[in-house]
Amino acid sequence: MAKRRSRTSKLIKTKKVESKLEEAFTCPFCNHDKSVSCTLDTKLKIGEAQCWVCKESYATTIHHLTEPIDIYSEWVDECEKVDKSEELRDDDHRHSKKRRAILRPTPPLSTAVDLYSEWLDRCEEASKSEDWQEDRPLSKKRRA
Repeated sequence: MAKRRSRTSKLIKTKKVESKLEEAFTCPFCNHDKSVSCTLDTKLKIGEAQCWVCKESYATTIHHLTEPIDIYSEWVDECEKVDKSEELRDDDHRHSKKRRAILRPTPPLSTAVDLYSEWLDRCEEASKSEDWQEDRPLSKKRRA
């Protein structure tokens, strides 16, 4: 007769290896893979994520359960919030310019053409005047 196996040998063999969380991440600014490292200072309760390529960093407060992935995910969330707020701000400026254009009457085209033609006339008169040509430095060809 064979001996029966004990339960303890089965339990020892079936232990699963716990997967470790990542500690190096992709930078949200320069997109370099595994360039962001997170440091946790439990005494000061500060966690910092910093990219060693582009030198961008993010710091936040931590507690005893905080992991490096938590700091990185907060950083990415903050980046997304900033991007959304900038898009909203840009949209507001675009609408305000349109409103101003509607409210402000545009000058007739003929007045703009008149102003431009007057400016051209003044430029031609100035170029023909002797004072302007005397002030102008002589080129190398004329000096010789």
